[in-house]
Amino acid sequence: MEAHKYDRFGYKDFVLDDDFRAWLNGTAPENDHLWEKWLLANPSRHPEIEKARKIVLALHFQDRPVASYDIEQQWKRLESSVAASDAHKPTASQPRRIGLSRVFKLLAAACVLVGAFFMVNRYLSKHNVPAAALVPVEHKSANGQQVKLVLPDGTRVTLNAGSSISYPEEFEESIRKVSLTGEAFFDVTRNEKAPFVISTGDVLTKVLGTSFNIRAYPENKAVQVAVVSGKVKVNAKIGSEDQNACVFLSKSEMATFQQEAGELIVSTYDEKEQIGWKDGMLYFQKSDFQSTILKLERWYGVQFEVAPGVRMDADWRFSGKFQDKPLDYILGVMSYPNRFSYKVNNSIVKLQ
Repeated sequence: MEAHKYDRFGYKDFVLDDDFRAWLNGTAPENDHLWEKWLLANPSRHPEIEKARKIVLALHFQDRPVASYDIEQQWKRLESSVAASDAHKPTASQPRRIGLSRVFKLLAAACVLVGAFFMVNRYLSKHNVPAAALVPVEHKSANGQQVKLVLPDGTRVTLNAGSSISYPEEFEESIRKVSLTGEAFFDVTRNEKAPFVISTGDVLTKVLGTSFNIRAYPENKAVQVAVVSGKVKVNAKIGSEDQNACVFLSKSEMATFQQEAGELIVSTYDEKEQIGWKDGMLYFQKSDFQSTILKLERWYGVQFEVAPGVRMDADWRFSGKFQDKPLDYILGVMSYPNRFSYKVNNSIVKLQ
């Protein structure tokens, strides 16, 4: 490195200098102390160095050095584009110009974005992670509606009202992961090389190919997994430590994880109660007043306003099976005999 030659360099000269680019790119560490010494001795040259640095970094975002010819051509195109931009602007009392400082800022911003892109891609390649796997897909079903989906592997999902599901745009070869909030019925495409795993808070449900229902509404403080066909593994985190409970379920079995008690219980289940919602059946089994209201809000897409005078006994429970019934019909059954009056106005239900 011949330090004295840089005393009269402009930023374009620095951009075209091999030693300067090697220093910036970190390929000539033996010259670091010489550059530091020169910079300390020539503070007036710092603006030129900074301009040149931004241009070199903006051009050098690939894994190979940029040839001098490429830099020269890029520089000419840059100057031409700025000149053309100024030439085509209408003349005013105070002409507006795009200064080169603005160009350098744009180039620096582009460098950051492009550099981040290549860093991410190098990471993905190194760890054998497909880029598409990082692109999340999310579907939501609003209150009062159900949504049917087909996932990338052919798995069919029916989302119940007030639920959401997220998964990668493409599944990995060794595992298929999805996250669920609310309730959904899964008919999973069988793939023994890639288990299908559903995350619902502290509960992981793992299958190879089967059909089952998961109910995991946050307000219920419980997660229920009911198997219709095949075999399912349910793993639940218990306590603050890394303790887990694990059960294997077969057809007609259900696992219930009580979050507050930290218990994972296996039982049989009533198919209409757990899965009847897919076929338009609204099912209540000894449901308390608050749970009944929440379920009606999700099912019909309404909002309840309960007057202060409406009181239900603490031991009041509601049971019933309603196939494709209107809300007014169910409210009539609930209010009998004269428990409360109600008024439905669009999506607002007033109990008084």
